[in-house]
Amino acid sequence: MNAEALPYTLLIILIELAIGSLWVTLAADLRGGVTRGFVLTMSGLAAIVAGLAYWLAVSLNVGPDVDGYLIDTGWFPPMQNLLLVVTGTAAFYAFMVFMGWDPIGRIVAIGGSVVGVICVAFLAGMLSPPVWGYAGVLLALLAGTLAMGAVSTSMTWGHWYLTEGTLPARPMRELAWILIVTIAVQVLLLVINAAVPERITPTPANPVEGGLLANPLFWFRIGVGLAFALVLAVLALRTAQIRSMQSATGLLYICMGAVFTGEVLARGVQFLTAHPI
Repeated sequence: MNAEALPYTLLIILIELAIGSLWVTLAADLRGGVTRGFVLTMSGLAAIVAGLAYWLAVSLNVGPDVDGYLIDTGWFPPMQNLLLVVTGTAAFYAFMVFMGWDPIGRIVAIGGSVVGVICVAFLAGMLSPPVWGYAGVLLALLAGTLAMGAVSTSMTWGHWYLTEGTLPARPMRELAWILIVTIAVQVLLLVINAAVPERITPTPANPVEGGLLANPLFWFRIGVGLAFALVLAVLALRTAQIRSMQSATGLLYICMGAVFTGEVLARGVQFLTAHPI
């Protein structure tokens, strides 16, 4: 990956982490079984990460391409504004939970989650020109956002069991299932997006000869970001089913590293080949 694409990759990762964490935290809160302290922590972290993403977005000098990868700059300003709304709603959600006004916080968080979907949709529009189709980018980003949110939320929730062993196991099992299903969907999307030819081939400063299949990042994405992460997620579910929460949390620590690494690799490959894997 060329250095020019690194800030954009970081921006995508921060957006996925912030919005995904808000989605999954809200879902766990609505389902019940998680503590108010956990919801406060995760919503506050989502607000902080979204704020960092917004700060990075306003710092970028966006041009018509990123290291030879064409982008549509018209989608960028509204995406920035939507990201600011996500930051505000996540912060308000955390404040409402802190004050004990959880129902109001949940209503605001639902609105913020919807805005988050739209924000990801605008991000996909910005990145879609060289890809085979807008749907390919959008689905890949939505799945990546949910995976980032599921793994970070489940790993954090595991720490609550380490201090209070009487908590119900159901939330951890459900979060693990969300992660497993999301990674499985990512595998399916990778097959589709890798098979369909790109619309416009990027012209990076350091191209990889032989295309997508000759790029070692592509295989690391499959091996580390998908296969290894899926195995760890399944093991975390199995250990949660027998209430070995310390082991499940440890597995999710490693899984979080694998998922994060996989998303960075996926965006790096996308900027090089225009395949949103």
